[in-house]
Amino acid sequence: MEYKVGNFMLNRLLRMPLFVHLAATFLAFLGFHWIKGRLDASYAASLYPVDYASGQLAFDANLIEAYYAHMMDAGTLHIYWQTQFLDFGFIAAVMAVSLLLGTLAARLGGKINLLGVWSWHLGRAAAILGVCGASFDVLENLLSFGMLVRPDAISASLAMIYSAAAAAKFILLTLAMLAVLIAILTGVAARLNLAIATRRS
Repeated sequence: MEYKVGNFMLNRLLRMPLFVHLAATFLAFLGFHWIKGRLDASYAASLYPVDYASGQLAFDANLIEAYYAHMMDAGTLHIYWQTQFLDFGFIAAVMAVSLLLGTLAARLGGKINLLGVWSWHLGRAAAILGVCGASFDVLENLLSFGMLVRPDAISASLAMIYSAAAAAKFILLTLAMLAVLIAILTGVAARLNLAIATRRS
């Protein structure tokens, strides 16, 4: 059922008028950069002592407790709570960009030749990988709320699951970025090959 719903959504995006698709992708990027700026500012204001990746990939309850203790001492833990809620807006933006850019890259290849088929499938894969990565980000946020309820007594297993979700998020989003880059490159190559073949004929 979920596969059919996801496939239906991708197909709808792939069939929308190209100028609408381009405009939607541009707007999604604008929204992404706007919410990212807000998120980065809130994270900095929370005085979390390490960067995003270091904090999320701690895999250690004691270490995370130390990070939270740092913010409690600074009186900024409430800002970190707000940052976690703001992160849901960022996640929505990541999903939108993944879906729109991935399907746009797929359209570039358009299955016009073998390279185009590769581009088509890679673009769709990028969209799916991006949404899956963002979904793990949702899970990571929900788990962080569980840790924030008792910031001085975090379960070791909860900390491990939290960091595992973050690791899955980073892996999937990295794969999504690689897939969309290769999709664009193969799509451009497909169009060039078609142009050369047409000229020769």
